[in-house]
Amino acid sequence: MDTSFLFAAIAVMVIVIASDYIKRTYKIDLDNISLSEIENIAKTGIGLNKDKYAIKKSTGKRKLILLNYGDNKATVMATLRQITGIDYNEAKAIIDSVPTTVMTNISDREAILNKKALEFVGANCEIR
Repeated sequence: MDTSFLFAAIAVMVIVIASDYIKRTYKIDLDNISLSEIENIAKTGIGLNKDKYAIKKSTGKRKLILLNYGDNKATVMATLRQITGIDYNEAKAIIDSVPTTVMTNISDREAILNKKALEFVGANCEIR
């Protein structure tokens, strides 16, 4: 009996079981995932739901998206914590998974003010 076929079959079964677990646990669509996103999961242990850490409000219809943190990661993290009230780990998770949504359902005024605060410390943001 050829054992290489048996090992290949076992490997495929493990991959199917693991991918099902990842899909259910982290809510990640493995069919549409890039290598950099897989590396991010491996580094941070956090799923790639881009709205996972978003502060959800009900004051408007705008969304503030952090595109990158520029040259000063620590200052952007501190500013992010200050404007949203999140803790260090959540801020780090947001920074490590850019581009990501920071706030949703916010007013135009709030989106502009928060965008300016983040851009002042070197981040690049977008309002949608």
